[in-house]
Amino acid sequence: MGLVQSMRNSTANQPSVNTGIRHPSPFIEIEGRLFYREECKTPQFLNSSFITTLFEQPVIVDHFVLLFPSTALLMEYAHRLVDYGAQILEGPGQWPQDFCTGQAPFPDDLTMYFLSALMPSQGILVLAAPHAPDDQLDRLLQGYGLNVVHHVALRVDDVDAGAIAWQNNGFMPVSPHPQNDGCLCQWLFRNSAGQMIELICRQCDGGATFSCENIAGLRRSENPM
Repeated sequence: MGLVQSMRNSTANQPSVNTGIRHPSPFIEIEGRLFYREECKTPQFLNSSFITTLFEQPVIVDHFVLLFPSTALLMEYAHRLVDYGAQILEGPGQWPQDFCTGQAPFPDDLTMYFLSALMPSQGILVLAAPHAPDDQLDRLLQGYGLNVVHHVALRVDDVDAGAIAWQNNGFMPVSPHPQNDGCLCQWLFRNSAGQMIELICRQCDGGATFSCENIAGLRRSENPM
């Protein structure tokens, strides 16, 4: 099956990660930043790693984000995912312009080429690549290499309770309050090294990793670093 056909046939059911077994972490932490272990970036390994450990805390990962230096390499990996049995949920396309029409212009530096895929284990893998030389993702890759982790989204039942726990772990909110469109409640946090995590609570069926309403709200309320 081709990638485009797989996109048309993809499911919109809410992911439900099997929480029975905790697997080895695909990450290493270096001075507060997360990096993927190179050998752990395969579809097979990530598919089994949504129940893992992050900053010494047991977590359920809602979605991983893998970065690629080009759209061509991103799409090559996307084909590997489809061959492995993943289903494309969102994209591919330029985020957020191709997904959220009729909104105020989004900072060009922050846009990216994007797709997400539902893995056989029901976790979600996000692929992202720079949309232009020297944009935010390109600078991140140049500064830290191809294994750097942009962010990890953690599944929680209570975002406020999760916020307290992660602030105690050295992460501060990027915005004064979470964004909640009634289906997705999302809150971004960042530590002193610049590493970001996202807390996400799913209140509706579906596998979306963002909503246009939440993107706009998070951007409006974002604190400058």
